Amino acid sequence: MSRSFGGRKLPLKHLLPGLLLLGLLALLLSGCETDTPQNTFAAEGDVARTQRDLFYYSMWPALAIMIIVEALIVIMLVRFRRREGDRIPKQTHGNMPLEIAWTVIPAIMLLILGVPMVFAIYDVGREPRDDAYPIDVIGVQWTWEFEYPEILDADGEPVFTTEELHIPAGREIGITLTAKDVIHSFAVPRIAGTRDAVPGEENRMWIKADEPGSYAGQCREFCGLNHADMKITLVVQSQEDFDAWAEEMRAGVRSAEDSPDTAVVAGDGGE
Repeated sequence: MSRSFGGRKLPLKHLLPGLLLLGLLALLLSGCETDTPQNTFAAEGDVARTQRDLFYYSMWPALAIMIIVEALIVIMLVRFRRREGDRIPKQTHGNMPLEIAWTVIPAIMLLILGVPMVFAIYDVGREPRDDAYPIDVIGVQWTWEFEYPEILDADGEPVFTTEELHIPAGREIGITLTAKDVIHSFAVPRIAGTRDAVPGEENRMWIKADEPGSYAGQCREFCGLNHADMKITLVVQSQEDFDAWAEEMRAGVRSAEDSPDTAVVAGDGGE
């Protein structure tokens, strides 16, 4: 079976590799879109930006090495392939300079890559600072509860929201994570990475968003049949808007910015 191109007939088996390569290229390029709700590369916070930069910092050298190695393999396959009449070359075993080189060079590269990564890991994984704004995050099948210890209702109880988390822009937020039933994972990829919420334990993390906006997140740990519905909407507000929202919560008034599916509770007497 063949196809005609420019008056020449090419066997279909010669076209399949090109079509396969074209399909793989299209699949690769389809992943380059960054304007998606949970795209890690469209970072809008300090933690997410650090994680993205570390990925790029390690990816580009690895990609360069892969291209060089693959190119050398192709050159060797073409240039030094066995031809009819060739004699078997002299056999060698071991090459001390070469073995030292491919041991020392990777060690140096690992050192160059590893030092900034260690510092970044410690920074991302550190405890929130003393002046960080505290918020308690509780995972429960199948929603998220967000409690604000510094926003108290008329009875002196912290107010809380479900599914929608409000924070001020440009300020470090100290999050305390726990769960009521099974393990959940809190993640808002454009702001910060994933951290587990474990029943009976408290995990601490910090986040900081650059600008006001709305950011999507969800539970990243399969936690039951309705796991896919356990979504997060992170609402980042200016300090003035956040303070106004906090006053509404203290008064037990639902904010107009809250989504229709978001329950806002003030102690036992809230909605």
